[in-house]
Amino acid sequence: MYASELPEALVRAIAFVFGATWGSFFNVCIYRWPRHMSVVSPPSHCPACGAPVQAWRNVPILGYLLLRGRAACCGAPMTPRYVVVEVLGAVLCVGVAERFVVHAGPGAELLPASLSALAYFMFAGGLLVATFIDLEWLVIPDEVSLPGAALGLMVAGNGIGLVSAEDAALGAAMGFLFVQLVFVWAYERFTGRRGMGEGDPKLLLMIGAFLGWKGVLFAVVAGSMQGLVAAAVAFVAGHSLLPPPADDPLDTWDRESLLMYLKDLFGRHPELQRGEEALLRLRLTGAENGGAAAGEAAGEALAEDPADTDGRDSDDRERPMIPFGPFLALGALEFFFFGERVIDAYFGLFE
Repeated sequence: MYASELPEALVRAIAFVFGATWGSFFNVCIYRWPRHMSVVSPPSHCPACGAPVQAWRNVPILGYLLLRGRAACCGAPMTPRYVVVEVLGAVLCVGVAERFVVHAGPGAELLPASLSALAYFMFAGGLLVATFIDLEWLVIPDEVSLPGAALGLMVAGNGIGLVSAEDAALGAAMGFLFVQLVFVWAYERFTGRRGMGEGDPKLLLMIGAFLGWKGVLFAVVAGSMQGLVAAAVAFVAGHSLLPPPADDPLDTWDRESLLMYLKDLFGRHPELQRGEEALLRLRLTGAENGGAAAGEAAGEALAEDPADTDGRDSDDRERPMIPFGPFLALGALEFFFFGERVIDAYFGLFE
């Protein structure tokens, strides 16, 4: 069967529902991965009171709208992120299906086109998950980047990707090694601080595997430019680019979960002042006035390597923390949907 035989409206409708459904799962990943929780168990429950969520109330988009943004069990307000991620998942899936299925061409078979669409939707979903986690926690979990990179290389190796296997391997290597060496290792060696966190090169590893070396270059350049603009606008407007408060205070966590989280956070972001980051996280989550477990876990995590708090000047401590992952993800999506045309138009100016 050929892709062109399917009605375009049907493809878009299926893609929208499929994307919104996966958007609901993306929300689970966004909430649980930074907290070192399984995405399989326990089943969906209210973050405020812990009551199980009935299946019909988990219907993507509609569930949030019908409940008017409040939990049915206790009336606690739900973060708008739930419906935003589900809508974005639906829109991204429609966009991917548009490219691989709707506009596949008269001779394109449905199965390879559908497999390509599925793989690149998983890529887009990974970028979505990484964006919201990095915005809130200043980390990009390996659960997103490493399996995503493996999937991208596998897709390219089977000939159903946008780039060849060689281009995918080159893009993945360039994305990780170049950024790791230049923006992490060399920058830290010359300035005493890191220009990027450990998660950013791994995210570029995934981007390169799906989009090749051109996609990596575009994501870095476009992401840097847009990040600078966002930082400048935030500075002029007097707003911070620090992540928003987490939707549950640290003093509701048990000691072991807190200790695991803090060790992971500090391990991924050694450029941050450990003591200041702990206080910042406690302040952001409303735990500055309580939480014995939080204080104990933070103290133990900070005591692990006190040398990391030495050798920093006041400029380092006052340097704003900007999550770069969302801008890399934005640049990658821009390249996926529009990049080739933008690059061709740019080089066309010199012909």
